[in-house]
Amino acid sequence: MRPYVYLVAAITIDGRIASRTGYSKLSCPADLRRLHGLRAKADAVLVGAGTVRVDNPRLTVRYVQGKNPMRVVVDGALSLPLDMRVFDGSAPTVVLTTDRAPRDKVKALKERGIQVLEFPGDKVPLNKALEALYSMGVRSVLIEGGGQINWQALSQCLVDELIITITPYAFGAGTSLLEGPGFDDTESAPFRLRLQSAEICECGQEVVLRYKVECKK
Repeated sequence: MRPYVYLVAAITIDGRIASRTGYSKLSCPADLRRLHGLRAKADAVLVGAGTVRVDNPRLTVRYVQGKNPMRVVVDGALSLPLDMRVFDGSAPTVVLTTDRAPRDKVKALKERGIQVLEFPGDKVPLNKALEALYSMGVRSVLIEGGGQINWQALSQCLVDELIITITPYAFGAGTSLLEGPGFDDTESAPFRLRLQSAEICECGQEVVLRYKVECKK
């Protein structure tokens, strides 16, 4: 068993979640409130180490009333500095890593009350990680990227709903919504996307699309 998984992102019209320099502040205030509302309803919010390194996010609920979700960070090599905001103790935090993780960092995180889940091999298996979170009582997960985590989740059919905000910007280069080997054509993806709703944001400049993700298996 695994939790119900939402994948949420704000993208440019050319499908980027960040520029080539890592800039990713795309959402209007209304979209930020929408995102934080989703966080408040989720049991956990999950991001990759790259997102933490570039954005240094808190991953807490600040723009609406609600509880902070569990913060889950995927860091296979446990390479993130310990002074990142996600390790500040302001919300329950879990780090998903591998047996490559330096022992001193594992010990330091545990001493801060952060739970560390280690998996064998060189890469965190996202399916096993979600199963582990489910066993800990997590029933809903909000994935906030970056591109590699998004790719792993979607390409492995581990996403139930996709919520995308299209913003009125274009970068021409940078990080795409999905960063992976890619599919050869429209039929080779292991999932189908079924549009559930399309709404113009209250700012009047962004469009929010919600898709149901159906696994072909």
